[in-house]
Amino acid sequence: MAERQTDLRWPVPPELDEPAPPNERRAWGKLPHDERYRRQRRDLIRAAARLATRDGYSGSRVADIVAEAGLSKSTFYEHFTSKDDCFIELHRRTSSAMLRAGIAAAERAVDRGPFEAIVEVIRALLGYVDRDPRLAAVLRTELGGSQPAVQRQRQRNQEYIVELFATLARRLGSSLDDSEIELTSRVLVAGVTSVLGQLGRARDVDVAIAAVARIGCRAWGFDHP
Repeated sequence: MAERQTDLRWPVPPELDEPAPPNERRAWGKLPHDERYRRQRRDLIRAAARLATRDGYSGSRVADIVAEAGLSKSTFYEHFTSKDDCFIELHRRTSSAMLRAGIAAAERAVDRGPFEAIVEVIRALLGYVDRDPRLAAVLRTELGGSQPAVQRQRQRNQEYIVELFATLARRLGSSLDDSEIELTSRVLVAGVTSVLGQLGRARDVDVAIAAVARIGCRAWGFDHP
């Protein structure tokens, strides 16, 4: 029983850590150096996100990012080794926030039954993408997928979502054994991921989400509308 309880814990997304400055400097006015350092990092990441939405990945240069953030190039290179490094961090933070939205939706909807719970999780994941579809498209298609760091990040994201759906199936009381739940979740997530963009552009997105949720219910052995 104790082991089963461990399986029922929601996955924990990666922490959005903010590194400390590599060396100490005097305060800037009333703002301590470490707080100014972290604020600059956040400003650079937000600037990169705004530029990606407007100009795409290839159209965003380091010079553009620092101009948008109101900082210097030397400050940029205190935080990131390159534009790619900055965008990979943006990708990591965006992915973590999306996963947290999915977990929150699962927690809220798990008592409403399998169909509604699956619908709400998919809607939360898709809804987070819909908040800024241009940025989501840039991070999904323009950020260099051949880079090992990007590949690792995307693989980790996929694994977190698989774990989220597998935990949801267990909490909903699926009669499948753990290995079958994980395999079914992996197949379901692969399918949802492959059509994520199409779902977002569907004329009636609710119908599309409901169709995916019914597939999930059948795969995990639940009744559905």
